[in-house]
Amino acid sequence: MGGGTVRAGGGVKGGFVTVLLTAVTVLASGCAGAGAVHVDPDRLPGVYRDEETGAEIRLHPGGRFSAAGIAKNDAYGHGSATRVDFDGAWSPTPSNFVYLQPDKTGGLQALGDIQLWTASPEKVFLHPDVDGPVTLELARVPGEGRPSAPPSAGD
Repeated sequence: MGGGTVRAGGGVKGGFVTVLLTAVTVLASGCAGAGAVHVDPDRLPGVYRDEETGAEIRLHPGGRFSAAGIAKNDAYGHGSATRVDFDGAWSPTPSNFVYLQPDKTGGLQALGDIQLWTASPEKVFLHPDVDGPVTLELARVPGEGRPSAPPSAGD
């Protein structure tokens, strides 16, 4: 009896817990986006631009936004590389992104909702496929912080 091997309890169960924790960690990191963090929505209004492409998103106080030069493949991970301009409403989430809801054009919903991920009040990005790369990074434009009034829905 003496000198026997001491085993930690649970052999297989312990391995299962390790695998489960690893899977949860991987899934949680993928769902968070690349470097995404929650940002106070009151700190987000401003102009964000990608200097390389010229693409721009303006988050206006009061929940309106305007976008210029955004390619559908940047916003959705598929579609045309043709750059389009559109307006709509933005709304914060309790997570680390805001929803961009493009307005209907000509009575049709031409574009679906877009998740604009937040890295900080100074940086946002589009990351339509959490398993894929970030498609567009935009940095806050200094001096073009908060517009005085959001555009009206009819503009």
